[in-house]
Formats: sequence, structure tokens, C-alpha cells
Amino acid sequence: HSPFYVYAYAFGDGLVNALYATYAEGLPGFQDKYLDMLKAGGSKHHKDLLAPFGLDATDPKFWDRGLSMIAGFIDELEAMEG
Repeated sequence: HSPFYVYAYAFGDGLVNALYATYAEGLPGFQDKYLDMLKAGGSKHHKDLLAPFGLDATDPKFWDRGLSMIAGFIDELEAMEG
């Protein structure tokens, strides 16, 4: 048992959403950078894995990107109700 391990889920979700936002914005070479990140696995710190995407998890704007993606999904769902 690891107390408070669940923060990793929120971190991972925010990270994936920020990456998806970067993809959706059309970052040149995104696919190759993403595959390189996957190949690196756990051999690098997240700071080094995110750098090629121009992302920095210490910057609040990074988290805003991820939350904006979620807000957009909620807006889409709410639009379906009408």
C-alpha cells in the first residue's frame, strides 16, 4: 500500500490531455517526438520527456492546457443534451 499514490492518476491525465492539445494544435513532428517519448519509457524524467513538445509541467499553463481539453469535452457533451 502506498499512501496518496492516486495523485499519479491526476498527473497522468493532465499530462495526456496537454499532449493531446499539443497534437491538436499541429506541432510539427509530433508523431516522431511522441514515438521517441514512448521508446524512452521510464529511462528519462518527465521534464526531459516533455521538452521536445515545448511542455513544462512546472508551468501552470501546462495544466491549463489539460484542463481546457476536459472543459471542451464537457461542452461537447452538454451540447448533445439539447
